[in-house]
Amino acid sequence: MKKVIGIDLGGTKVNGAVVDESGEILKLYTLSTSKSGSPAEVMSGIRELIGILKEGEEISAIGIGSPGFIDSENGKVLSVGGNIEGWAGTDIKGPLEREFGIPVQVENDANVAGLCEAWIGAGRDKKSFVMLTVGTGLGGALYTSREGLWRGNHFQAAEVGHSILYPGGHQCSCGQRGCTEQYVSGTAVEDEYERLSGIRKTGREIFASFRDDPISEKVVRKFAWDFSVFLVTIKNIFDPEAVIIGGGVILSRNSWWDELIGNFNSQVNNNPGMEIIPARHLNASGTIGAARAAMDRYVWGV
Repeated sequence: MKKVIGIDLGGTKVNGAVVDESGEILKLYTLSTSKSGSPAEVMSGIRELIGILKEGEEISAIGIGSPGFIDSENGKVLSVGGNIEGWAGTDIKGPLEREFGIPVQVENDANVAGLCEAWIGAGRDKKSFVMLTVGTGLGGALYTSREGLWRGNHFQAAEVGHSILYPGGHQCSCGQRGCTEQYVSGTAVEDEYERLSGIRKTGREIFASFRDDPISEKVVRKFAWDFSVFLVTIKNIFDPEAVIIGGGVILSRNSWWDELIGNFNSQVNNNPGMEIIPARHLNASGTIGAARAAMDRYVWGV
């Protein structure tokens, strides 16, 4: 059974795994990164992680899920680099293939999470779904069982984090104002708490103190409200069988999930059955899905 490396590049860490053709993780490793680091530093971290994971293994391909608009044919980051400073324009595929002599497939990070959930996760039996990854930023993927991933004519489909939620609102790194990820993401929660209190806390700390800290409660309730508004829009634009929610923030869902669902149900005009469900593989969807992307192209030739 062939093995590939799957790498999920986030705003604060890089998760990597050796994955077999059944989707099983055989080896797992994580490195911390800084979203304010240079592209050279981020690429250095990816190289280090690949070196650790491939030691003693026969690796057929490498798959990488990256933030930003990704040209999946050429493995390059386009004009928007997501939550990594200076990431736009980075050639990910070329340097790694030259160094390791192993074929590399690069996809948007939310797209690979969607691939995982379609393969062995919550979307396995769904004819269509929207995948949302709520972490440092907000990513999205559109998947149908007939067509697979919908990447768009310019590799920018499902960039739902850059839909406008509040016109003229908070400045986004993409150049727009009021993007949804400025209100629905871990970073958004941290920024809102700091605006209200003058204190910077991690998203995990804020969600954990939801019942004890009035400011945390206010921030989390706003997050759940804004998220629900966004889900109503997703339902009315795409009418998917399900919305699957993953990413790091899903690990704190006990403090906001019920309120999110209640808010959604109170606002939606007509919901004939769209499910809102957590990702089965939670924060591991990215690494498994990145591996699947590499298998599709270089192992199975899909």
